[in-house]
Amino acid sequence: MTPKTQQPSPFFMIFPWGKVAGMLFLVVFGAMFVYRLSETGGMHVNRACFFSMIVAGVAGVTGFFAIGKTWGRDVHWVLIGVMVAAAIRLLIGGAGVAIITSFTNVHRSWFVLFLGIYYLAFLGVDTWFALWVLRNCELKDRERTIHGTLWDMFS
Repeated sequence: MTPKTQQPSPFFMIFPWGKVAGMLFLVVFGAMFVYRLSETGGMHVNRACFFSMIVAGVAGVTGFFAIGKTWGRDVHWVLIGVMVAAAIRLLIGGAGVAIITSFTNVHRSWFVLFLGIYYLAFLGVDTWFALWVLRNCELKDRERTIHGTLWDMFS
């Protein structure tokens, strides 16, 4: 595999809209499946799942907004956007846990469990997107030679 030297000018055009739509469909389908499965646990489990779905949805949309603001810039900016999106999702999730468990009558353990499930779903989408960007970008300042030492292979 040869390293790529230049980034094509319309980087936006090679964005895999079909794959992203498929991944988001799987996330939403999985969320609905988990919500439907939570109905078997009773009303308190169902309510905890619903509130965690709302918190994770708000955090995910805000994270996608951060990625969208960096799209079209240099590849490094897009990857920084992915990391900022992960931090935003973590902060909104933590604030959601603090607010929901303090001020509502929601079962805390079920709420945290379902929020963790939804957080992992968004983390999977973000990780896939970051790997896609790294695989399809062409870095300008990448060194072409590897000297063969372990340090050079992993740096």
